Amino acid sequence: MTSTEMNPPATIDWPAGGIARITLARGETHNTLTTELLAALEALLGEVEAAGARALIVTGSGRTFCGGAHIRYFTDPASPLYADPRGIRDYVQRILAVFARLRNGPFVTVAAIGGHALGGGCELALACDFRLMSGEARIGLTETRLGAVPGGGGVQLLSRLVGRAKALEFALPGEPWTADAALGIGLVAAVHPQAELTEAALAFARRFLLCSPISVAETKRALYRCETATAEEADRIALDAVAVAAAGPEWREGMTAFTEKRAPSFRLEAR
Repeated sequence: MTSTEMNPPATIDWPAGGIARITLARGETHNTLTTELLAALEALLGEVEAAGARALIVTGSGRTFCGGAHIRYFTDPASPLYADPRGIRDYVQRILAVFARLRNGPFVTVAAIGGHALGGGCELALACDFRLMSGEARIGLTETRLGAVPGGGGVQLLSRLVGRAKALEFALPGEPWTADAALGIGLVAAVHPQAELTEAALAFARRFLLCSPISVAETKRALYRCETATAEEADRIALDAVAVAAAGPEWREGMTAFTEKRAPSFRLEAR
C-alpha cells in the first residue's frame, strides 16, 4: 500500500471555537478531485454541518490548493471515464454536487489559497463565499487550453462575481492569473504573504463569530437565491429570511443586547 493510499485525501481540524478547517491533504499529487477526495469532502462537510460550525476554512497542502480534475481519468485507457463523454458528465455532476453543498452550507466559507488553484481548483474556490490568496499563488480556469469547459462552477458562477466582461477575459484564454490581478477584479478579498495566510484566514473567519448564526445563514441563503430572482421574487425571499430570523431566540437576544448597550451572546455549539 502506498503512502497516498494510507493517508486520507482531506483532513479536518478546529483551529478556534466555531471555526472548522478542511485541508486537502494530497499535495504530492496536487490535491486533484479524485472520487476519493470528493467522498472525503462530502463526509467532512457533513461533520462540519452536524457540529454547527460558524465558519469553514478550505485550504490545500503542498504547492497546490487544488489541481482540479484528475486528468488521468480522461487519459488512461483503463479508466472507466476514458473516451466516455457521458461518464465525464456524471463525474463533473458529482463535483458540482459537492461544491453546491459547500456553497449552500449555513456557515461562512473561506478559501485560503496558498498554492495554485487551477481549473476545478479555481471552481472549488469559487464555491466558497470568500477567497484569500498568498502573493505567490496563481488562480485560473485553464480548461480551454485542454480542450475542456469549466463546467464545475466556472461558467455558472464567475460572471456573478466579476461581471461578464472580466469573466470572459479570465476564462477564455485559459491563463493563470496572479493574486494581485485576481484582487483587482474582485475575485479574491485579500492577498497576504504566504507565511501569513493561515493566520489571516483564521482572523477573517473570526469576524463572523460576532454575528448571529441564524442571521448569517439566512442572509447568505437569501443573497444567493436573489441572484437569479425577479424583483418580486427577491422581495419574497428577503421577507421569508426576515421571518425565519425573527422567529428565533437570536433575534430577541440581538435586539435586547442593543437596548441594554451590551454585546449579544449568540450560540457557539461547534467545538
